[in-house]
Amino acid sequence: MRFTRARTPFPESAGGATSGMLYVTNGDSGDISLFRLDGQGRPVPDPPLVATGRQPRQLVFARDGRTAYVATALDDHVHQYQVGHDGRLAVLAPPVRTGAFPFGSVVSPSGRALYTANTDDGTVSPFAIGDGGRLRVLGAPAVTGQDSPRGLAMTPDGRYLYVSHGRPAITGDDTKPPGFVVVFAVRSDGTLRRIGAPVPVERGGLGMSITPDGRFLYVACEVLTSVSERQLFGFAVGADGSLKAVPGSPYSAPDVPVSAAVTPDGLRLYVVSGGLDLDPDVATKVWGFTIAADGALIAVPDAPFDAGHGPVGIALTSDGRRAYVSTLRAELLSFAVGADGRLAPIAEAVPTGGKRPLFQSVAVGPR
Repeated sequence: MRFTRARTPFPESAGGATSGMLYVTNGDSGDISLFRLDGQGRPVPDPPLVATGRQPRQLVFARDGRTAYVATALDDHVHQYQVGHDGRLAVLAPPVRTGAFPFGSVVSPSGRALYTANTDDGTVSPFAIGDGGRLRVLGAPAVTGQDSPRGLAMTPDGRYLYVSHGRPAITGDDTKPPGFVVVFAVRSDGTLRRIGAPVPVERGGLGMSITPDGRFLYVACEVLTSVSERQLFGFAVGADGSLKAVPGSPYSAPDVPVSAAVTPDGLRLYVVSGGLDLDPDVATKVWGFTIAADGALIAVPDAPFDAGHGPVGIALTSDGRRAYVSTLRAELLSFAVGADGRLAPIAEAVPTGGKRPLFQSVAVGPR
């Protein structure tokens, strides 16, 4: 099954943004910040923070929006939450164990499975999402065959799962393991089968995003510009799940890109470059690109955009009109997305109330 790509951008609007909830995971304080979005899309803190496990990473929602899951890297678990009518999170069931040091997470398009990439043991843990959103282990973890799996992305038809690999390359040390994208076919029962050869990218393969039509995959690599200019890779996705570089790939997206997000209409890609943990003041940008018909990337006007100190997470509203960025300095920044892809701040930076959000640490809740 293939998907038809939308080519009509969302209209620019000064208001009318989707109201709802926004969530930020705070890695060093082990909790989740909640914000209510007003009619202009501005975040308003909604305390108290929700306690979770040690070093929470990415928060993802079940397809129906009634449950949420947070992988916690330092205790090797996924924590399960029920999402209330008011957007608050309540513990749904005890945490379930993952592989060692879970990093990225993804829920399948069918809503029937959840996967975590486990950095320290080179695996992907599969879970079935059962009645009421509770998780159960879905077979043995799948071995990726490469060092340090980190990010996950899945085609919209649910047939293929992509896993990025590698450790950050923020010094000239060339002993770091190389970066790869490993491809898995997803069986009918949700278990995984590795296919094809690993696809090389730069060291520190991390955040990934697939266009809504399933045609293109983009991979951000956590690389300092002085180490390499190859930080952002684009691939066309074949009917068999194979990857072929798009024209112009790889691209430069200084410095140390971490997370990536494609707009719901498939026309833009945004990448936050703020993973320089040694000095968050050095890496401060969001890069914006228009996605051409062949998957090539063209910088949007005025890009890059200032995004606080060490931006590490980015999320878009379902209407594509607002973007939110979390930072290592525990700030939350809010932007309006213009018709031409420009980002314009809509509010002052808001403290999360926690400490040190990490990879893809911001998520817009379902309506």
